[in-house]
Amino acid sequence: MGKNTKEIRFVHVIMVVCVIAVIITCATYGVLVYNNVNQAQQTGEVLLGQMCSLIEKNQAAEANMLVSLKDEYIIRANVVAYMLENHEDAEYDRNKLNKIARLLSIDEIHLFDTNGVIYSGTEPKYYGLSFESGEQMAYFKPMLSNHKLAMCQDVTPNTAEEKEMMYAIAWDSKGQKMVQVGIEPIRLINELKRNEMSNVVNSMPIFENLDIYVADGETEEIIGATDKTEGMTLRQIGMDCSGIDKFTICHMNTAINGRESVCSILKYENYVICIAQSRSGIRKECVLPASMILGCLVLATVILLWVYKRLIRIQKEQMEQLMILTTMSEIYYSMHILDLAENSIVEYSAQNQVHDIVQEYGQKDAKEVVQKIMQATMSEEYLERGLQFTDLTTLADRLSDKQTIYQELIGKNVGWIRMAFVVLSRDEDGRARKVICTTQIIDEEKRKEEKLIRDCVTDNLTHCYNRRAYESDLLSYADTPPEQDFVYVSMDVNGLKTVNDMIGHAAGDELLLGAADCMRKCFSSYGRVYRLGGDEFVAMITVERKQLDKIREEFESMMKNWTGELVNALSVSCGYVTKREYPDLTVGEMEKEADKKMYEAKARYYKESGIERRKR
Repeated sequence: MGKNTKEIRFVHVIMVVCVIAVIITCATYGVLVYNNVNQAQQTGEVLLGQMCSLIEKNQAAEANMLVSLKDEYIIRANVVAYMLENHEDAEYDRNKLNKIARLLSIDEIHLFDTNGVIYSGTEPKYYGLSFESGEQMAYFKPMLSNHKLAMCQDVTPNTAEEKEMMYAIAWDSKGQKMVQVGIEPIRLINELKRNEMSNVVNSMPIFENLDIYVADGETEEIIGATDKTEGMTLRQIGMDCSGIDKFTICHMNTAINGRESVCSILKYENYVICIAQSRSGIRKECVLPASMILGCLVLATVILLWVYKRLIRIQKEQMEQLMILTTMSEIYYSMHILDLAENSIVEYSAQNQVHDIVQEYGQKDAKEVVQKIMQATMSEEYLERGLQFTDLTTLADRLSDKQTIYQELIGKNVGWIRMAFVVLSRDEDGRARKVICTTQIIDEEKRKEEKLIRDCVTDNLTHCYNRRAYESDLLSYADTPPEQDFVYVSMDVNGLKTVNDMIGHAAGDELLLGAADCMRKCFSSYGRVYRLGGDEFVAMITVERKQLDKIREEFESMMKNWTGELVNALSVSCGYVTKREYPDLTVGEMEKEADKKMYEAKARYYKESGIERRKR
């Protein structure tokens, strides 16, 4: 009954905490939304300022370009006048005038007399027109009273074709005629197109859930927008700008295209500029931080629940540990729990003798039981090591800074085993109190390991030691010089290349195998035989002087009596160097001396056999 009451109270606490977490989250969400709306208005004001600056900048750029083009076009008119002065025959030659126009990238050339009447040019249809022929032509009347004057019109549709043109006019140097050039200002027109309000709006940096609208100040027709509302009016998309003063930023909440938005509006010169930010997007931005707060509160609740559950779980830990140990016992050859403080032992699993010993001596004297087990199961060469490892009087000290220690040993009947001590609990001083002792048979694992090591240091063909083993052994002699009876033998198989070339590599392999077999039989009892590569072999042995002579004779005899299936004879050139003979030489120096003697023996072999050395 008491336990149920505590659980009910705990559930009530959890429910209260959850309600408080929800209330705090909702309040936080509301504050975040309010702050984000204010921030959206500030963002709108910044973007409005950028739009105004961009409009002013573009207008200034257009004005500067127009001034630059006017100066350029007046210069072209003066150039045409100069060319006509030097080519009088071109004045009435339309083809030549067209050629000059193409040369100077001019669309039209018109020649006016002193009365302001067109008498020649590239466009005959304009002949006879004068400064009195319309408002566009009348712009140039001041030219008649001032022969030093040069003028250029703004971009204006010409009267005849409504074509966007700029006209520049200048007197020739003699004051006899005026030269007018007409040019379609493509660069200026393109720049004006780029500066159209739709392009200006599209060049603005925009964000998700934010739109920019620019409308004509009089008609309120949208002339630039980040969405597809160009051509519509502000009222059509849901924006009422009546009552807004010019050059004053106004903030309002309205539905733009059916989407509730926070709008910042400014009437600037001939435009109405609006920055609209979706309220749903603003609210969406607040979801993540509010969710994080809720998550933290939920996490705190979960931790509180976990602590409570942990207190209950502690009561079950001993039973769970027992189940785990029982399961683990099936993996190991033997497993025991040792209480070092009580000197007791509990068996979870054991085989044969180990089980019988524990049953015989009981569970009260762990030190004696463990020693008896080691004496009964360990091989003689590993018994002392095993007794030291399982000495329970020193085990706590050996585990003072470790959680696990292990030792690999060889048993009498099972081969290699791995014995381990694992700390289960410690006393107040940190010393191991309870440990688990396991043994696992690793005989197969060790055999694989030994094979891997053999493969690393053994030549694949001859099964002699390879160069890696040779170099490793040489390094060991650098630290520990060899004994007086040490002998270095350098050997080289004679005629290997000839056999490979004439009979084949299978025969060459047979020759190498035969040589290696003879070497191992004669030398391996006294040291190691190495194949350094190709037909080069080395033996490093320890043998008395008298015995060495006998070994050499046996080696020579064995080679003479050897015969293979593909090769009939075997010969090896040898160089023997003994430490007794050269006491001051290092093993490396003995190697060079032995090679020298081996090459001398090889030279004698080729001389006596009559084989040319190059055919080797």
